[in-house]
Amino acid sequence: MRKDLKSILVIMPSWVGDFCMATPSLRHLRANCPSAMIVAFGRPQLAPLAHGLASIDTFVGGAMRGPSGLREILALRARRFDAALVLPNSFRSALAARLTGARERAGTARDGRSWLLTTAISDPKGLRTAAAVYGRIVGEWLGTGSASGPPELTVTGQEREDAAKMLRSGPGAPPRRDWILINPGAIRTDKRWAPAQFARAALAIAESGLDGLARERIAVTGSPSEAPLCAEVARACNALDLCAGGITLATLKGVLERTRLLITNDTGPSHMAAALATPCLTLFGPTDHRWTPSDYPLERRLIAEPFLIESECADDRKTLCAIDRITAADASHAGIALVMRTSARG
Repeated sequence: MRKDLKSILVIMPSWVGDFCMATPSLRHLRANCPSAMIVAFGRPQLAPLAHGLASIDTFVGGAMRGPSGLREILALRARRFDAALVLPNSFRSALAARLTGARERAGTARDGRSWLLTTAISDPKGLRTAAAVYGRIVGEWLGTGSASGPPELTVTGQEREDAAKMLRSGPGAPPRRDWILINPGAIRTDKRWAPAQFARAALAIAESGLDGLARERIAVTGSPSEAPLCAEVARACNALDLCAGGITLATLKGVLERTRLLITNDTGPSHMAAALATPCLTLFGPTDHRWTPSDYPLERRLIAEPFLIESECADDRKTLCAIDRITAADASHAGIALVMRTSARG
């Protein structure tokens, strides 16, 4: 336990899923540095993911490039952090940690950045999850062994209220998991399952006769850039288009709290679902499922090529592992099974 530290800066990953995968490490850090001020620094757009987390004291949004980024780093320098933990693997993030003047700086030893760190942690090649990498950085720096455990997010009262309005629930209605939520987007188009497949699978699950499911309770979510895609899926199954309604990352947390089943590509919301104990059906095409933690008890995975030999990686076999090899029938069957398994949660 490091009781000698008064303030710790954690430079956070840049993506939604990676941020969620970093939360077990933040929790481990808090447990071992209970009296330290812990500040998370990352992209401003990710601030809602930090709302309510007990493992940090504050989140500072900023960039690490350009004149504005330099000003933000110098502002952090004025706070005189005792330590800076660098979770991303980029050279830029390690340089930013060095410029803060933090006495101790820990991160992975890669991309020629070891000289910027006081604790450079080996980063072995091969398949490994981001959560494992972050846990190793924090654990080895603390001397406690790797941090581990489930991801976590917190839904604030305002986020819960905004989600209820977006889902057209009554004011003050307690959260109830009775929605099927579709997340059809992904930054890489080859990770996206076909819109018609999402619609067919969601309708089959909604019409399965399972208690609490209905086709009137299907919704679609996505980022603003995915608006046309979300609209296409919503039209195909007459779903509530949350993207058109202006859903934000903050509101999505509240929506996931009301979701009976999330159907998603391999992207950030699947990790948010894990952090909020939301049952999730995740579709893996040409991205290897072994990059993602496998200890989410409420997740069911459909893999485009489940018989890929262990020495090969789906990322390198894009044709063999094309996501359209997953059928709507397989997805609806897996989704129904998952809903039945988790129905006791209400």
